[in-house]
Amino acid sequence: MKKFNLAILFIILSGCASFDTNRIAPGYIEAYKAIKKTYFQDNKLDLSPDEIKAIPYASALLRIGKGSEGLIILESLNGDEETWVSADGLFLVINKGRIIKTAGLTHNLINFKSNIDLTAGSNLNSKYYQYYSYDEPSLNDLRIKSEMFDRGSRNVILFDREKKLRLIEENINSEIHGWSFTNKYWVNETGFVVKSKQKISPKLPFFELEITKKPAR
Repeated sequence: MKKFNLAILFIILSGCASFDTNRIAPGYIEAYKAIKKTYFQDNKLDLSPDEIKAIPYASALLRIGKGSEGLIILESLNGDEETWVSADGLFLVINKGRIIKTAGLTHNLINFKSNIDLTAGSNLNSKYYQYYSYDEPSLNDLRIKSEMFDRGSRNVILFDREKKLRLIEENINSEIHGWSFTNKYWVNETGFVVKSKQKISPKLPFFELEITKKPAR
């Protein structure tokens, strides 16, 4: 049976200046401590798919660049915004499958502006601009040219099964900074982003994210 091992993310720092971690509910902190005590030994995770599904919290698998897969847990919901946290103190804010803020990295995304909903299906094969802001070094409203394409249904291997999902690709270009890459989002029949491979900064590698237990809404 497949196991998932967590290595400490090499780009994480202790500071989270762009994110207010003081607002985390005390009950959540105790719950996360219980998760760490039960499943983590020396910052390493060794779980089967069945064990991951048995954890009583929304969860996801995250890989950054060439690092190992690690488990992240949903901390809170605020409308469409989901805040996820890892055992190492990495925070991700995700909106409809897209990472829109981070904390705990050497270079954090602190704001993202876009009127595009990649799960809606109405923006396919269209061109548009999106705006990214970062903390170190400080950079506000970097304008990025984007274009979205529907690549059709694909059989995708997930952590516990194989499933047919629709692949949405988003080509990103910044001519000024020479920034060019393609984000990929695998979406189910209800428009939920099950899996993604996305880049949020030219200074960071790809983030590969797979939801293992959906947030309850």
